[in-house]
Amino acid sequence: MPRQLAAGRIHPALLALGYLVFALAGMLTAAIEVLLVPSRLGVTLVPIAPVLAVLSNIALPAISRGLTDSRLSVAPPVVGWIVTALLLASSTPEGDVLLPAGGESYISYSLLALGLLTGVVMVLISNGPMAWTGSWLRTRWARLLPARSGSDSGGAR
Repeated sequence: MPRQLAAGRIHPALLALGYLVFALAGMLTAAIEVLLVPSRLGVTLVPIAPVLAVLSNIALPAISRGLTDSRLSVAPPVVGWIVTALLLASSTPEGDVLLPAGGESYISYSLLALGLLTGVVMVLISNGPMAWTGSWLRTRWARLLPARSGSDSGGAR
């Protein structure tokens, strides 16, 4: 007979799957943001990548923490983002780079700095006492789920 989990607890296998999904989401957002660094509107550079880095490193840890209510759940999206961004920032042996220097270097450096800073701050904030993400998202999630009533015994009184 499988072990019973306490009410409101998430099964460890489901929690591990959630960590993996959010780590992959962090990696995907980092890859997209790195590819958006040289974005242009006509001849003008559009620094959308650093803005997206800040937004994704706020949203992913907050959603992960709110859905799982686990203090560890804020780390996978941030770690996935950091590892991917730093790997894509390095050059190949041939000298090819995805984060350009020169005229676009301020966008490249601001992407790395703001993304890293936002991710670290979110880990620190989300793991503090009375983390806002868990309680805020949990109250909204509870409104969507039907309230359980009764004894679940199936019998009448």
